[in-house]
Order: sequence, then structure tokens, then C-alpha cells
Amino acid sequence: MKKVTYIILLALGLMFVSSCNRLDILGMVVNRSDTEARVTDWLDWNDHNGMPVIDNVPDEYRFYSCSDTHINDDNSRFANYITAERNDSTAIFSIIAGDLANESGENPYILAEAAMKYNPAIHADDDPCFPIIGNHDVYFDCADHYKNHFHTSTYAVTVETVSGLKDLYLFLDSGNGTHGERQLKWLEEQLAKRDQYRHCFVISHNWLFRTTYNYTTTPAANLPEDEMYAFMHLMSENQVDMVVMGHFHYCDAKTFDGVKYVMTDNLNDGTKPSYMVVTCGDKISYEYRELKE
Repeated sequence: MKKVTYIILLALGLMFVSSCNRLDILGMVVNRSDTEARVTDWLDWNDHNGMPVIDNVPDEYRFYSCSDTHINDDNSRFANYITAERNDSTAIFSIIAGDLANESGENPYILAEAAMKYNPAIHADDDPCFPIIGNHDVYFDCADHYKNHFHTSTYAVTVETVSGLKDLYLFLDSGNGTHGERQLKWLEEQLAKRDQYRHCFVISHNWLFRTTYNYTTTPAANLPEDEMYAFMHLMSENQVDMVVMGHFHYCDAKTFDGVKYVMTDNLNDGTKPSYMVVTCGDKISYEYRELKE
């Protein structure tokens, strides 16, 4: 009887929590947005608008990476991160590896876009920021808001240096806990040109290694094991230098079959926020930095 009572109370509690706009219990177990449909939209947008090329950069440069901003009504931490990158004369772009939002509605994306807007009063350079979608950007039917503001989450960025070297950055949508058939095909097509590039980076939201318990490991954000193995084999087979991820809200790094997998901490409220700075030259190195508020 006690067990039945507990289950009923738990169900009522989940229903109550789900009624607020910051925890989508149903969205954690039911796909509100289809991966294949989203990827079709992302690739269609790319076909009509092209994909970014950053040229005439030094042979050695930096980029910044953060994840899990979980913006609700305050974008100050994300704005500080953007400012730090744009005031680093050696950096050429920044990344947000998923989970921009922390609640329902469009406001988090409006605030995220505002933080990315160039402000000559505080920004030395107008460097781009490249986002991808995360599981929280799928909850509460937020994928359409992401799409309206950032247009694509499956795309390639090419960096061309003054010496004619090229580096490839591949950005992926893993908001539903899968990369999906069409996106993996696109990824294979891009990696087929790997030998044209000095370095290759892949950016996806979901951390692959389950080395410790974390409350964010919801069913809506875990890659199936068979897909995980196939994905990691694809990374190794094509000599990807680094896979950049987030989702688990702490820093970690693993090397598997010649590929470096790195995870950044989050910029969420109530934590000690940090981000990653990657130096890309003849060799690749990285460091974690605490965000200055």
C-alpha cells in the first residue's frame, strides 16, 4: 500500500513540475521534434545560404567553446563569454555546444541572439559564434524557436589560413539523443574530404562516456550504444582530431582510438561557470578557464 501511495504521489509531483516552464517531463521521454525532419530543414537552409568560411587567419589561432548556457531571463554569463572571445586577439570564433535554453518560449533565444550581437563599445572584434541544438532546445517545442533565430544545426565551417592550410569544423544536431540516418550520411560525406584539411573537429551536444552518474542523463539525450560505437569508429577511421561536447555539466576529456573527446562545463546559473579555449596550429592544445563575471 505504501508503495502504491508513493507512486501516486510521485506521479502527481511530476505532473505539477511539468506544468511549470522549466522542466518538460514528457519531452524527456517522448520526441517532440523529429531528428530527420530537423536535419532536412538544416541541410535545406545550407543549400540556399551556403556554409561559413573564415579566411586569411594566422596559421595558429584560437577558438572558444562553451555549452549548456540554459538561458531563462538572464543572458549575462553567455554575454561575458562572447565578450571574452571577441577581446582575445588570437581567437577567431566561438562555439555554443547545445542547450541554449532552460525554459519554454522564445525569450531564451532572443536573449542568446542579443548576447551574440556585436557591440563595438565592448567587443574588439566581430567574431562569429556557432551554435548547435541540444536536448533542452527540443523540449517544450523549442526547436522552431532555435530554427527561427539560428537557422541550422547541421553544418560545416571551414577555416583557411594565410599559408593556405584548411581546418574543418562539423556541427551536429543530437537534440533527440541520436544523430539520425540522414545526418550521419551527411557527416560521412563531409569526412570523405578529410584529406584536404590539416585538422578536423566535430561538435555535438551529447557526451558519449558514462564514467559517473549525473542527473542530466535523461532518456531524451543518450545516444544508443550501437550508434555510439559506429560514430566513434567513424571519428577514428577519418582521423578526427577532436570531438567537442557538453551536456553533463562538468569538464572531462578522454582519448579513444586516437581521437580526443573533450567536454566543457556549463554556463548555467548557480554553478562556477567555465569554458574551453582551444589553440589550433601545428598541434592542438586546450585549457579550461573560469568565466569572469
